[in-house]
Amino acid sequence: MTVTQIHELNEKFQKSAVQLSELIPSGTLVQATSMLIRSARKIDERFLKLVSASSEIKFNQIMSQLEDETDEVLFILDQLEMANKKQKISLINDFLKDGYELVSIYSKCFDHIIDKKVKKED
Repeated sequence: MTVTQIHELNEKFQKSAVQLSELIPSGTLVQATSMLIRSARKIDERFLKLVSASSEIKFNQIMSQLEDETDEVLFILDQLEMANKKQKISLINDFLKDGYELVSIYSKCFDHIIDKKVKKED
């Protein structure tokens, strides 16, 4: 998967969050989707910086920020999943699936980039 494809998936996820909050406009859901959009944007921006990080210190700083934002996204997705267990709204379930998939892709990319960095240093 290319960086551009990952960026497009991230944008699609953000648009889905907006649509979800428009279709089900509860205060809690709007707040959760707003936080997800903010974190998704930060992850997208920092991911591009991580790929081009020139120093080990900068790489480690960006990686730490990415881990924090990814954890935030996972926490919010988990909260939405728990809240939706009773209602089982398919629109929310689909959104959650896409969100978890996006985080998984980023996680795999992080691992791959770290592996390349380690091999380069050896």
